Amino acid sequence: MTEQPQRRETRRRAETRRRLIAAARDVFLEHSIRDTPVELICEAAGFSRGAFYSNFATKEDLFLAVYEEEMAARIDQTREIIEKAIAPTGEERSVHEAIVKIGAACAESLVADKTWYLLLTEFRAHALRSPELRMRAGEYLVQVTEAVAELMQHALDEMGMRAEVDTRDAVRALIAIYDAELERAVFSNTDPNMGTLFTEIFPRVAAALIAPRES
Repeated sequence: MTEQPQRRETRRRAETRRRLIAAARDVFLEHSIRDTPVELICEAAGFSRGAFYSNFATKEDLFLAVYEEEMAARIDQTREIIEKAIAPTGEERSVHEAIVKIGAACAESLVADKTWYLLLTEFRAHALRSPELRMRAGEYLVQVTEAVAELMQHALDEMGMRAEVDTRDAVRALIAIYDAELERAVFSNTDPNMGTLFTEIFPRVAAALIAPRES
């Protein structure tokens, strides 16, 4: 039986969207959002302007799709790291050791990308001046915070711990520290010190925000 025309069209549209998102990420990182014409994205993806506008209303709309994919990939990667770190080993391990192990794996796997940070900062600045874009960006931020908070809560449950504050607030605090290190690295033209951040600073902050779960 031949594939239904509607299904073929759906798959073709999904593939077009995927290629536009992949191309846009590379082009945005190289040129910035502001300095990237739609034509350049289309050329990189191998499509016409018509293909672009049938999938996205604006460059900012496309960047939100890039952002969604980027964050989903990083969350999946973090989930794998946490699962490995808290998996039973048969050996007694302190909560601090588990946190440091998670931090070390994150420092190694979640590479700090100053170029991505610059791109995200550019988008945030633009979104702040656009009520509609600000609302949509805010919705994405809430989704990311909720997803990471769920990972944190799962890890705490497995370690027999509880958060002293709302896990979403804890996530926001950790993200703020992460962003601050990237900002420092950008303005000082140095490499981010992710090793120290994840294995020393984050564990100390996390230790102040959690406590043993009451039995």
